[in-house]
Amino acid sequence: MSNINQQPAPMEQYPAPYLPPKSFLTTWLLSLLLGGLGIDRFYLGKIGTGILKLITLGGFGLWSVIDLIIILCGGMTDKYRRPLVGYAQHKMLAWIISIVLIVLGGIMGITGINGAASDSPSTSSAPTVVDQPAASSTTAAEESAEEEPAAEVEPADATWQEVITIDGKSDKSSQVFELTGNEARMTYSFKGGEDMSLGSIYLLDEGTDLMKDGGLPEAMIDGPISEESALHKSAGKYYLDVNAANFDGWSVTIEEKR
Repeated sequence: MSNINQQPAPMEQYPAPYLPPKSFLTTWLLSLLLGGLGIDRFYLGKIGTGILKLITLGGFGLWSVIDLIIILCGGMTDKYRRPLVGYAQHKMLAWIISIVLIVLGGIMGITGINGAASDSPSTSSAPTVVDQPAASSTTAAEESAEEEPAAEVEPADATWQEVITIDGKSDKSSQVFELTGNEARMTYSFKGGEDMSLGSIYLLDEGTDLMKDGGLPEAMIDGPISEESALHKSAGKYYLDVNAANFDGWSVTIEEKR
């Protein structure tokens, strides 16, 4: 009696289902109309950041604007980092409609403010204008010019000087540092990070509690990036507060011309 070794039948291989790329036109409309609810990110398959965008009401409006600009510039991708389909065909139409809606919104807001101001009753009469001698006016102007301090002129040979640099992989705050009010900039780099990655950079006044007082971020990040942005801060003491989730590492540097 012979032994027969029977080999098991190979398992059938099924190809992974093909998911078509996402539409630029649909993504843009969802961002324009429902961006504050994160619907655009849900459509792209970015569920994690979509939920975060929803519960923060579009990052208090700032995140919604940033996402809309990225979409209009062709920089948005779906969950698998594939570019959106139809950008070249519809980008001009999307830009025109977006600009028209923004301008109309601004005009309607200004009209509403002017209408409210005109409807309010006047509480005081117009002051009587008294003509002053020309010599007195000239003297007052000269005295005002003498009292006003001369504007600080930046040295011609000023160069970028590092004020502070912090780095890490998760949330971190810096020590307090001082800015003199000269031209300043911030460079930052976030490495790694998948679909659920999210980061934000805050530059806060000394003594500010972000959890209690709140604040607007200088930058919001949802993927690997290396960028530079100008800072418009008056002289004073500040500190950096960086929030980061699911990144391999990050670095933020503040520089000032001195």
